[in-house]
Amino acid sequence: MSTAPMQMSEGRRYQQLRAHLSYLKLNDAAEALNRVLNQSRTERMTLTAALERLLKIEVEATEARRLAARLRFACLPEPWTLNDFAFAAQPGVDEKLIRDLATLRFLDDASNVLFVGPPGVGLGRRLW
Repeated sequence: MSTAPMQMSEGRRYQQLRAHLSYLKLNDAAEALNRVLNQSRTERMTLTAALERLLKIEVEATEARRLAARLRFACLPEPWTLNDFAFAAQPGVDEKLIRDLATLRFLDDASNVLFVGPPGVGLGRRLW
């Protein structure tokens, strides 16, 4: 009786790895596994680089799902962005200032931002 460990075929090892990823609910990584393995061979990536690329796919997918969930939870009427705002229709709004605020640079400076507007412009309005 041999004491040498049984060698697992590459096909079986690939299937086992996909099963592990699925069991851990890393579904996007499981889906990308074949593509990342092919890229790692083609680009002669290190094992660490290939693993980082595979996990990056899962992290980005998780972040996208979390953002989508937060947006659903917020019950916003439309998924508008700053790029949808008609600055030309609101001449009193300083577009350069608003775009600068959108960078969130004021957080690094530990500065305060206060939006002041006339009554009836929607500040403090509840959506529920």
